[in-house]
Amino acid sequence: MKLVIDGYAKSIHKKDNRIVIHEKNQIVDSIRASEINDITIIGKGYLTFDALNLMAENNIKLIAINPRGQLTYTLESPDWRNVKLKKEQYRLSENRLGLEISKELIMSKMKNQKATLTTLNKNRHLKSVYNNRQKIEEIIIQLNQLPLNGDNETVRMKIMGLEGKASNEYWKGVKYFVPKEINFKSRTKKPSDLLNSMLNYGYAILASEITKSLLVNGLDPYCGLLHFDMDNRTSLTFDLIEPFRQQIVDKTVISLVNRKQVTIDDMDKRNNTIKLEARKLIVEKILSKVYSTITYGDETVSYSDLIVKQSENLVNSLLYGEKFKGFYLRW
Repeated sequence: MKLVIDGYAKSIHKKDNRIVIHEKNQIVDSIRASEINDITIIGKGYLTFDALNLMAENNIKLIAINPRGQLTYTLESPDWRNVKLKKEQYRLSENRLGLEISKELIMSKMKNQKATLTTLNKNRHLKSVYNNRQKIEEIIIQLNQLPLNGDNETVRMKIMGLEGKASNEYWKGVKYFVPKEINFKSRTKKPSDLLNSMLNYGYAILASEITKSLLVNGLDPYCGLLHFDMDNRTSLTFDLIEPFRQQIVDKTVISLVNRKQVTIDDMDKRNNTIKLEARKLIVEKILSKVYSTITYGDETVSYSDLIVKQSENLVNSLLYGEKFKGFYLRW
């Protein structure tokens, strides 16, 4: 199970083989450690050395997200396995197979952007949104025809350039489905408006799920394929998250603002962050979506299953040469 600890004055302790959560010296939860897969912290507090040791013994990952929705750190037990896999992953970031997988991931993202605009526009039939969708389709064709020979960095920049063009069309279309009082103008990672702040927060929750799946499958989340390597950035997480953003986070956040479950009053203008109660709701809704089931191919699966499968596909491509297939929904 996934344990989310939010709010303030919380602390994590050990008692026998259980993880115990305190709030202001009162026990608010007690769970057998063997039942916990990971703990996500989105508030302030502390944990004890004994609790850390129990988490390590049970391979429980600790993930921290700050109020701006940024993944600040992950803690895990040392991984002494998967040496061959990691060597192949490090080579992948510099060879043609890495470019092929990067292209497939961005192609899948664009298809999900197109599908999401179709879903949002199904009742309003806005011509301008049809045009945005059509332009994304044209960029998909350009990406499909992009040759991968030549300098790796040049090809990588071309893929990123096409991704930027498609995203620009996507957010122009999304803007029509956001209430005007939200004052959403365009997508930015440094927000001063409600929707961008909510998106950042939702992506951080999703990133924690992607990072977990990479670690479970023995991959190094810090060594990316498309996103450049940077200290403290889980670049591979940001590669694999791309096709999942629209279906899991964007639709959820747009629904919350349209249903007025989160409003501009939930924005803390002092530091452009989301207030605590709204953050709790966003976490609840995003995780509910992650574990909801859909029909994908001939199977009924959860998005969580699909995230794990995406990491497994990457491992199979690295170790056994299988073709990597990105995730996307037609509708």
